Amino acid sequence: MVLVGSCTHNGIVAIGYLRGNYRVRLGRVYAATILVSWGITFVLGLLAYPTFRYSARVLYLDRYEPWASNLFDIKENFAALGLPLVLALFVLSRTLDPKLDRTLARVYVAMSSLACAIIWFDVVAGLLITMARGV
Repeated sequence: MVLVGSCTHNGIVAIGYLRGNYRVRLGRVYAATILVSWGITFVLGLLAYPTFRYSARVLYLDRYEPWASNLFDIKENFAALGLPLVLALFVLSRTLDPKLDRTLARVYVAMSSLACAIIWFDVVAGLLITMARGV
């Protein structure tokens, strides 16, 4: 929930950059929170994966719910692709001055929106998969 909240709030702060509302310090806090919580969530997912792989995926999802198995693969690929995006978002948040560099502010908004979209997709996909078969 920390990851979802920080990503969503960072997106709101980033859109404010385009409207002339420059809460740069708050954007930096959210970007750091996203980086740390994404990393923690990713590592916890890696630790839970062996149990999920055997007891839920192999024994049930691959046989009876292949859509959920495929959705899980898509979700994990998005999560892995999001890691460098979130790292770049963090670095950009530390160097960005949205008042002076409007082009870079647009890039920041796009990166923040994409990270937020990945998180929300992963959360909804994870809930659907868990409803099909949890660990």
